[in-house]
Amino acid sequence: MPFDTGSLVLFDFSTEKWSELIKGNAAFPNWSRDGRYIYFLHRPDNPAVLRLRVADRKIERVADLKNFSITGWLSRWLGLGPDDSPLLLRDAGSDDIYALDLQP
Repeated sequence: MPFDTGSLVLFDFSTEKWSELIKGNAAFPNWSRDGRYIYFLHRPDNPAVLRLRVADRKIERVADLKNFSITGWLSRWLGLGPDDSPLLLRDAGSDDIYALDLQP
């Protein structure tokens, strides 16, 4: 992810060249366990978890985040579970804390 552009790129070590996988917002990219997909957050206008199939550059919607209050470092975060299920941090607010018991 070049810092100065809105794209996701891939380096091919055999050809020693970069190729653009997608143009646009692709935050917190994560490789799938089998290396066939890259999961990422698409945020601005239509928030969602998307995945890109590297072989043919096909993009699929994994989860719609329209009514999901996401949070994390710099306001969002995405990770993958052992089965490639998306892991997100949800902002539930401080109103959901009823008791806090700290053990030394």
